[in-house]
Amino acid sequence: MKRPTDLLYGAVLLAAALVAFLATGGGASFPVSAGPTASFSDALLLTSAPSLPGPTADTFAALGKLGRVVVGQYEVRDTDTLSSVAKTFGSGPDYLRSTNRLASVNLPPGKTLLVHNGLGMLYQVREKNGRPESLQDIAKRYNLKPESVARANGLSGVSLLSGAWLEAGSVLFLPTVRLRFSDYILPVAWSRGQRMISSGYGMRRHPISRTRRFHQGLDMPRPAGSPVRSAREGRVIFAGWRGAYGRLIILKHANGICTWYGHLSTIDVQAGDKIKQGQFIGRVGSSGQATGPHLHFEVRDRYGNTMNPKKYLF
Repeated sequence: MKRPTDLLYGAVLLAAALVAFLATGGGASFPVSAGPTASFSDALLLTSAPSLPGPTADTFAALGKLGRVVVGQYEVRDTDTLSSVAKTFGSGPDYLRSTNRLASVNLPPGKTLLVHNGLGMLYQVREKNGRPESLQDIAKRYNLKPESVARANGLSGVSLLSGAWLEAGSVLFLPTVRLRFSDYILPVAWSRGQRMISSGYGMRRHPISRTRRFHQGLDMPRPAGSPVRSAREGRVIFAGWRGAYGRLIILKHANGICTWYGHLSTIDVQAGDKIKQGQFIGRVGSSGQATGPHLHFEVRDRYGNTMNPKKYLF
């Protein structure tokens, strides 16, 4: 079995197939085995390299420690999270999210991701004022030294630093760079084939009163007793019974935004508790005015106005 250092000498740039992936936000999925292994194609590499017969997660991690970058595509499975996929391939969740420009940290099963080892993100060279960006342009934008970008990508020579070598559509690995996102995660688990939302945000016919009313959140049907987790880090400002909501938890987050979790069967936190993102806070139920077990989830601004939760979750 070849050692990781035998597989790739130098950092990797991607060719047309990778450019197509970044341009479309996806692409054809390469076969993925039952284990945490992605398959690759030599056509993805601009630099000469031996055949890459589906490097394992261990190979990715080893290459990451050595400063070698290897890239492929991976299809999300039911049990995957952004953190677990990033860890598997020797990267970090923020870097993987930045490379794929993911608006949400929630990964729907079946989605194809661009995966890579190393702490950084992939960047596609664009045109600026009628010419491709130079190495200096890109390095300055992300507060990097041009030589560090050149070194990370196995580039050398005056022509490279001058920008003459770069072409629009070329892909670079930018070490340590990650984008900033506002993170909210799904408060209940979801798997492929399962109905995610039974009633959306906006006008609807109320299932009990049969009158048209404005629905202030999302209804997520799940089996009674399913765990409910915090969508974001925050503090519990209410935990108890509130009319039609039944058992309700309200969390206050940064900038005064609040998330509401209604119709719970159990409440496992109390007012004043500090909560981490993804922390277990209660269980799905049908308390209050509910026709069946589901989570009623709301997002409200600092003034108490409701906002469409889809803008925060998806």
